[in-house]
Amino acid sequence: MLNALNPVSNINSFIEYFRNHGYSIRPELFYDKQLLDTIRLDESHFVFYRLANTTPIQGNAEKLQIRRWAPLEAHTTPLAEGVPPFSDKGSMESYEIGTFSYGRYMEFTDRVDFETIDPVIAHYTQEYAIVAMETLDLLARDALTTVAQAAYANAKANFSKLELGDKPSLNDLRVIALSMKKQLVKPRNGNRYHVIGTPDFYFDMISDPLVEKYMTINQTTKGFYEDMGPIPPMFGLEFYETMHIDDSGEYTTSSGTFLRVYKLKQDGVTYEYKDLDAATYKKAAADNYVRDSRTGQKASYIPNLTKWDIPAGYSELKVHRIFVLGADCLTRTEIAGQGNAKMYVKPLGSAGVLDPIDQRQSIGFKINSVGFGSTRTEAVVCYYCVPSQANLI
Repeated sequence: MLNALNPVSNINSFIEYFRNHGYSIRPELFYDKQLLDTIRLDESHFVFYRLANTTPIQGNAEKLQIRRWAPLEAHTTPLAEGVPPFSDKGSMESYEIGTFSYGRYMEFTDRVDFETIDPVIAHYTQEYAIVAMETLDLLARDALTTVAQAAYANAKANFSKLELGDKPSLNDLRVIALSMKKQLVKPRNGNRYHVIGTPDFYFDMISDPLVEKYMTINQTTKGFYEDMGPIPPMFGLEFYETMHIDDSGEYTTSSGTFLRVYKLKQDGVTYEYKDLDAATYKKAAADNYVRDSRTGQKASYIPNLTKWDIPAGYSELKVHRIFVLGADCLTRTEIAGQGNAKMYVKPLGSAGVLDPIDQRQSIGFKINSVGFGSTRTEAVVCYYCVPSQANLI
């Protein structure tokens, strides 16, 4: 009943059951349990967050310092008789991962009842449970993106060279895995590197020549053709699918932030590409609201929201970020004992003189002191490609 991915009607039925059968429950405990249980049960659905190895910070420190020791090399220099050899010397690299707090809240008027479990509050608590999980997963994904080595489909030199038709290739992924092996990056588990991709990515990969050859030789992969999911493990790679991935045409270089766009030329066959500069084309949004992609209605308020002003006739080039990951790719840290999310319920009158006639109340959540970083940056590669179905209008 308390799973955030359940429909709201289930939560409302749960509430009505308690009301109709004479049971009572403290609302703040209901809301707090809903949030914490959801994060604990459903974190496996967010593939980036679950990649992290957790290393808590002890005491009141704000940063986790990690040391990586350089290995000692073998050598075959013979010893001279009576002369002691030179002493070995060690060396190390250190990494710091900071922690930050995150949270959101929503206010309600006195028409919403906090004395019992109100369906409106239950609904938005469910929403916040999803937002809390998504926040952690987004932080993990951003940490990987920040340190990732870049690789581009069709051997393109950089992001600004990508075009329609630069589809993903299994051979590109094999080259990435080979590079990791040469850098002595260990596989994540089972002697396999992990590949995290989108449904559009796997739509093209299922018809990749190497994959088709594998399917022809291996007669036990019928299920992968029946289901629209990732391809089976092969060539030391294990594949995972997610919808929570960046597929925008925005990219950043030392010169600034840009958006890659395209339009069909007058010949109706070829395309014209252009890179918009954020200094000119990215502006403050009119109302700071993100629209629901299904209905176009206001969905979420984001302070200081900015949007790209794309010239008429152009469309954003949707470029998918596919991650290839090895061992030690991601570390999550938190102050010991303060890493859990907590739900806050502020009933009428809790604001004191700031709410003199009990008109305001709120719910919210807070994630205390969490941070993400990588202890082996060579274990993170971001593969940029343009799946065939990503830019269909």
